Amino acid sequence: MPKTIITILFHCIILTPIFMMSLFISPPLKSLEADKIERDPEVVAISNWQVFNSCSTSLDEEDENKEIAGYICRLMFDAVYEANQYHTLFTDYFEENAMDRELNLMEVYSMTGCDINEMEYLDMKLMYIDYIEKNEDVLGKSFYRTMTYVLEPYCQELMDASIEFYLQGSKT
Repeated sequence: MPKTIITILFHCIILTPIFMMSLFISPPLKSLEADKIERDPEVVAISNWQVFNSCSTSLDEEDENKEIAGYICRLMFDAVYEANQYHTLFTDYFEENAMDRELNLMEVYSMTGCDINEMEYLDMKLMYIDYIEKNEDVLGKSFYRTMTYVLEPYCQELMDASIEFYLQGSKT
């Protein structure tokens, strides 16, 4: 029993202060410029600056956090793909069952604006980075709400590609 008491005292008196000192002496975390951008937590859960920082860091070859930033960026865009997949499945179901009212709702409620299942991750990531660089005023706004605007050119291209043109030849 005395040996146990001595061990406990040793840990409490000697080791605990040593571990606590390492917390107090450690250098402060590097502050990001983006930390100055505020978001309204009631309106925006994930801000563009959070995703933009991760995605742009993932492209920086010299950054030591490149791998984790790439992972975070990929998670955000995987969530966009997932939301698109659910939207597509619900839309298909409503079409099969002739549920026009629900189908009209699905046209309005779309994060991506079109079916992006065939779009490559890297293409979407680069489109997003390019959009944010041109529209820095949206950095404090919702990432998911911004994706509709980011993907607008892609969706427009898909719509244009789906339109068939028939040229009528005149016989002269």
